[in-house]
Amino acid sequence: MGLDRRTFLQQAGLALFTWGATEAGISSLDKDSQLAALVKNYHQTLAESTSRKLALLVGINRYPDHEHLDGCLTDVELQRELLIHRFGFNPQDIVTLCDRQATRENIETAFIEHLAQQAQADDVVVFHFSGYGGQIKMPLSTVATANDTNNPDPFKLVNSFVPVDGVLPSQKTSIANSILQDTLLVLAQSLSTSKCTFVLDTSFNTTPGSKHGSLKVRSVSEVAESSSPQELIFLEQLRSDFAAKGLKPTKRLLSLPGVVLSASSNNQVAAERHWNGFSAGLFTHALTQHLWHLTPSNKVQIALARTAATVEQTMGRQQQPSLNSPEKSAIAYYLATSDAPNATGVVSKVSNNIIEVKLLGLPATILDCYGVYSCLRLLSADGLDATQLQIQSKAGLVSKTKLIQPGAVDSPLPGQLVRESIRMLERNLGINLALDADMPRIERVDATSAIANISGVNSATASGEQNADCLLGKIERISAKETGNSNTENQTSSYGLYTAGGELISKTTGVDEEAVKIAIDRLKPQFNNLLAAKWLKLTDNEFSSGLKAGASLSTVTTEQPINLHRTTLIAEDEQLPAEKKQIFPGDRYSTVPILIKGSDVQLSLSNTSDRPLYLLILGINSDSSIFALYTPTKSTPAEAQTQLKNLEIASGDELTVPSVEDSWKWKVSDSVGINTLYAVFSVQPFAKTLTALANQPTFKLDQEQILNVTNPVAVVNSLMEDLHAASSVSPELLPNGDVYALDVNHWATLSFIYEVANS
Repeated sequence: MGLDRRTFLQQAGLALFTWGATEAGISSLDKDSQLAALVKNYHQTLAESTSRKLALLVGINRYPDHEHLDGCLTDVELQRELLIHRFGFNPQDIVTLCDRQATRENIETAFIEHLAQQAQADDVVVFHFSGYGGQIKMPLSTVATANDTNNPDPFKLVNSFVPVDGVLPSQKTSIANSILQDTLLVLAQSLSTSKCTFVLDTSFNTTPGSKHGSLKVRSVSEVAESSSPQELIFLEQLRSDFAAKGLKPTKRLLSLPGVVLSASSNNQVAAERHWNGFSAGLFTHALTQHLWHLTPSNKVQIALARTAATVEQTMGRQQQPSLNSPEKSAIAYYLATSDAPNATGVVSKVSNNIIEVKLLGLPATILDCYGVYSCLRLLSADGLDATQLQIQSKAGLVSKTKLIQPGAVDSPLPGQLVRESIRMLERNLGINLALDADMPRIERVDATSAIANISGVNSATASGEQNADCLLGKIERISAKETGNSNTENQTSSYGLYTAGGELISKTTGVDEEAVKIAIDRLKPQFNNLLAAKWLKLTDNEFSSGLKAGASLSTVTTEQPINLHRTTLIAEDEQLPAEKKQIFPGDRYSTVPILIKGSDVQLSLSNTSDRPLYLLILGINSDSSIFALYTPTKSTPAEAQTQLKNLEIASGDELTVPSVEDSWKWKVSDSVGINTLYAVFSVQPFAKTLTALANQPTFKLDQEQILNVTNPVAVVNSLMEDLHAASSVSPELLPNGDVYALDVNHWATLSFIYEVANS
């Protein structure tokens, strides 16, 4: 096996943790008696205190034989902090293997010696892999099943996890020194405990990702011709050990004890993204962020559903996180200990009055734009708010802060939790635009020149050089063309906008052979929509708001009813009526809910705060267009016809839009793809926002109460002004007048992410 346990643990050192999850190529699962037994003992499992929690976490960025990845070590750091500060893991029980340490032999040795040989029947075990996945040709005699008998090929493709030494040199063929999926399955079954979680932030799709995407894909595109003899010998030895005990290892994930979390489904990709100062797996960062806010009343399925929504906002159906079985998530390790107070981050270092804080509970989109001078509140041992910190500088996940009232309280200690208090956002925020790397140089020069004259667009860099909100790229088309008595192919192209994940944004395609300057001028309205959408995302604060507010989006008449509930975490512990429980169609809790276009929907809103709240409802379609729900005033003919009234919810009251008494129906838009709905609550009326909505040239009071917003930047800027005014942040905390300062106790934004489909 190579290293003895003592030497191995000395080399591995203390641990960092991560967990993303990729389906490892296995996604279709059904129930068995073992699962039924686990679910039956669910409540007993949660009540028991485990004697030990063990984790093995693998992250590889620097591959000598493949393009380097950037976010795997960050994944490890994110998850280590999560396990220690949210779920009570002892740092000495978390072993990590990063980069050069993560050889095939070391990973397999660590699994046996740190996990299998130490874990007892009631212990908790976590295994994570963050890196490349690949596929290997295996002879049918090795992997044959009943379904393989008609396979015309002499081999079957099997999935594998690529370690740092995953390629063996060979003159005749490519030999993969990877960890076979079957090896992991047998290793998993060697554990003495059923309380285990496997998280795999990797993918096995050999199809290259979208050329228009600005993200890296964690799968190797080349299929290996064979597996290394050493791996095959190791796997055969594991199977022999099982056989000697009278056991037969399963090849099905469903039969495994515990839970398998996946960053993507079968035949999809797992991507990582670069943000301002750090890179991470899309799935790992989203999952970490949502689990930082997991509470005893908030189930793991809900955290996974939110994670899937976050990922699919960027990747669409290219990457859909999943869970091997929704019922089995009740046994996942992290649910047993979530009694720590809700937090946004943790103090990591204190030195010379400078307090370093890791902001691990902020969504990446917000962290990317989080302004210096934002304020955090230290949490005391009982979870109550204590002293405030103010950010002085920020680099990736780490912020350097200082006490607002130094000397008034004891200095904070490493490990102390913090919660968001005041969010500062620069007013001149714009969208980051990337240019297709295949675009000819002269066209890139023309594009850069044209974009310089568009307000709200910050940059125009080559794809992959920095974080991008969208990408400008060519759309190639091939059509038949008659030439004399024969047909030939005619290739044309136009320009369009793509999401960061490489999905073409509908309604952005231009005419054939369009000049790039003309395309950019044509796309000005789409740039405005994207900027407004970015601002709306930056108001999301379900996880930190001090207002007790909730919202439920539900279908009115459908064969598969959907009821999605959102609430601020401060109101999470309040008992929800049965009709407001979150309902998903089917059995895959971690997928984004699908609404059929044209179906009727309804939004129910509640205010359990001690004061009245005002409400604004805005949405973003898959083509990035903005819409708003509005209520006209009851005006007389002599009054102006462009007045709108604020939606107000009294303390302890509820509001339904549209109400049962209303004659108009709210129908799901025809914009097929990922849509987002925002319910924004404030302690003060949205005076400027309603004025901006009413000042649209196309505004009419006699149309249905869903308004297509044609001045999105003006509307969202007004929204930010209203929230800034409602917050009334002390001038002493403001660095200058160039920021919006939002107090979490004065507003709440709840968001719903769903997919619109034709049928």
